[in-house]
Amino acid sequence: MRGRGVKGGKGVSTAGGILLAIHPWLGLAAIATWIIVALFFRYSSLAAIVSAVFAPAYAFFMLLLGFELGPMLPAVLLMSALLVWRHKSNILNLVAGREGRIGEKRD
Repeated sequence: MRGRGVKGGKGVSTAGGILLAIHPWLGLAAIATWIIVALFFRYSSLAAIVSAVFAPAYAFFMLLLGFELGPMLPAVLLMSALLVWRHKSNILNLVAGREGRIGEKRD
């Protein structure tokens, strides 16, 4: 989408792809979380942050259920922490009420 003002999302989509590669159910859970949060609140950054926070929880829960994720759990934790850290300005904008919503026209 060149020239349309889309700057973000590459890290989030890459993380989703990595989670799908680690385990399809883990990736689908994280992507479903993003979609649900985005539909309800219309903030892409909030959806990404919530998905990043929930991904390690999903991975840990899957581990408890017997899914083979043990060696990948530290990678999921690191990837999620990095994603949240990279969204620190979005977090500040969300708190201040300045974050743009999905579908909202920009000035």
